[in-house]
Amino acid sequence: MTMIFGKFWKRGFAIENQHQIKSVLFQRLSKLKKLLLHRWQWINSPRFDLVFVGYEGNKGWILDAICKEIAAYFPGKTYFHYSGSFLPPAKAYFFSHHSLYPTAIATTPQIATATTLIWYTHPKELEISTQKLISALNQATTVICTCSRYEKLLHSQGLDPSKTTFILGAADPELFRPHARANGAVGFCTAYYSRKDPDRILNIIQAMPHRSFILLGRNWDQYEQYETLKSLANLTYVEAAYQDYPLYYAQMDVFVSASKLEGGPIPLIETMMCNVFPVASDTGFSTDIIRHGENGFIFDVEASIGEICAYIEQAFTMDVDVHTTVKHLSWQNFSLDVQKLLKE
Repeated sequence: MTMIFGKFWKRGFAIENQHQIKSVLFQRLSKLKKLLLHRWQWINSPRFDLVFVGYEGNKGWILDAICKEIAAYFPGKTYFHYSGSFLPPAKAYFFSHHSLYPTAIATTPQIATATTLIWYTHPKELEISTQKLISALNQATTVICTCSRYEKLLHSQGLDPSKTTFILGAADPELFRPHARANGAVGFCTAYYSRKDPDRILNIIQAMPHRSFILLGRNWDQYEQYETLKSLANLTYVEAAYQDYPLYYAQMDVFVSASKLEGGPIPLIETMMCNVFPVASDTGFSTDIIRHGENGFIFDVEASIGEICAYIEQAFTMDVDVHTTVKHLSWQNFSLDVQKLLKE
């Protein structure tokens, strides 16, 4: 009985092993087919002046919007490629997120001879190690950081300082126009994410029942305390189209950015352009655009609710023209700064 079982077991193992070998061979042949097809397409496809590389899932979101703002002021022929693999031929590439580049240089090594600009948003745990990421980024032409603090971080991790710069985010001055502050609401503008510290936002609103709040964003119904949040009498929660944001910014006197980790945030610039006084956590580019006590307040990412609320109250007493301190941060100037890097 044991011998019979052993024969069946060996035969089954052999069959399973054959299936595994066939599966591996199929995968390798499929990969080779893709590589050969890509090489053929590379030779026969038109060469673009600038290709924007992004994730399919980011279509319509801020990283995709940044690429489109650059393209709007770029005079050459552009193309949007929503994958980090098998890129089309181009003179230059703009990667909307740094995590795309290691895959791109591995699947399309030809891009090593082109100008490659990498947009570094903020520190994030990736599938590859920091060491491998830095090794890949050192092959790029320029890594553009969203703020000065992350440029310094990359230097400390081993990225060649000659390959880095930072360009601050921007907003459309034609869309985000200044208004006079007159005892308006306290505003937040963020989609729901755990890193946006939703509990802190809830606690701030609860701690200031005498103030009106506007929460502009989406997906807050995914928040575990959503029912508590929307039941607050002093809160208006709005899911609005982007072109309607100025209507809600115009109702704000104070804007609060409560996140513990940001690349920007872009709404900080948008609201400041609307002359809304900012109270922001010490992350992203907050210290690059805010002079604490002058055109805004900055609090530590671990600050207490009481400290943040005190800054919010003080913000209502400030009469500085916030708009003039950020009006130069337009998307046109942002695009021109990126284009300068393409010419270097």
